[in-house]
Amino acid sequence: MTENEIEKLAKRIAKLVLEGLSEIQFEELVSPETEEQELLAELATVMTQLDYNLQLEDYNKCEQLKRKIIKIENKLNKFK
Repeated sequence: MTENEIEKLAKRIAKLVLEGLSEIQFEELVSPETEEQELLAELATVMTQLDYNLQLEDYNKCEQLKRKIIKIENKLNKFK
């Protein structure tokens, strides 16, 4: 290998290592926050469905949605 090829290879390896490290750190920092945001979005969706089914007076569906809301709220309580 020439000196130039070794230099290119070293730069490529360094770049891959740095990208790998930044991805790991990013996942560690963002993961819990992202999960919480997903749960909040899901909660908002289910509550909207609950309101809609209350207006339709579909109480069986409301009961299912109520149980789902409780499960989501329990998961969200773990973030407090």
